Amino acid sequence: MTEWWDYGLADFLLFSPRVYYRLFETMNSVWWVAVLAAFVAGLVAAGMAMRHGHRGNRVILVLLSLIWAWASYGFVWQYYQPINWAVAYILPGFVIEVLLLLVFAARPLPLRFGWRGDLTSYVGAAIMVVAIVIYPFVGLLEGRDLMQAELFGSAADPTALGTLGFVLMARGTWRWLLLPVPLIWCAFAAATLWVMDQQIAYVMLIAVWLTIFSGWLDLKNGVTTRRLTKAELADPPPISD
Repeated sequence: MTEWWDYGLADFLLFSPRVYYRLFETMNSVWWVAVLAAFVAGLVAAGMAMRHGHRGNRVILVLLSLIWAWASYGFVWQYYQPINWAVAYILPGFVIEVLLLLVFAARPLPLRFGWRGDLTSYVGAAIMVVAIVIYPFVGLLEGRDLMQAELFGSAADPTALGTLGFVLMARGTWRWLLLPVPLIWCAFAAATLWVMDQQIAYVMLIAVWLTIFSGWLDLKNGVTTRRLTKAELADPPPISD
């Protein structure tokens, strides 16, 4: 009888890379309107989150909540869960993430997004660019068809990855509540991609490490410990370049 410690990650993977990437091709073909709309929503939210002035905070949070809701149902539940038994245990976290984003959007003092010019802003912006602009089209370099692109807003991996960047671009004492679910998914995705021998797994792991390091640095420097006031939200102070 084989002991449990004789198993490796590959023994728990019940699908091939070909089957995995066919999921995106099917979703992008059947739900192309929703996929395109979610991608555009992600672009709009990212553009708003990276500019000066901390404007449109509620819009960003609402767009992210809709994106997570669609990614949860459209891809994770409808396509990925049937071929990966582990997804069922993580899916409730997606629901929690949607609810948290809505709670933050409904608060009198929501999270503030905007460019601050510090290390965390650079890391957050870089992660968002990778997730939205680069990650979806890495497959083209590996010979995959454009219809198999993993787009932010629909595919779970770039959506979770980009959310790390959004959180790093935000200010607010409780913003860290939004990190556990995307961090767990990125680690889970990295393990899956590693078993499938996909080099993009390194990107997920690096993003997880950078997010944790940047968050620790912010907490150490007291960036998120001060409560934001209504006056600051109405008239944010100038940010030096």
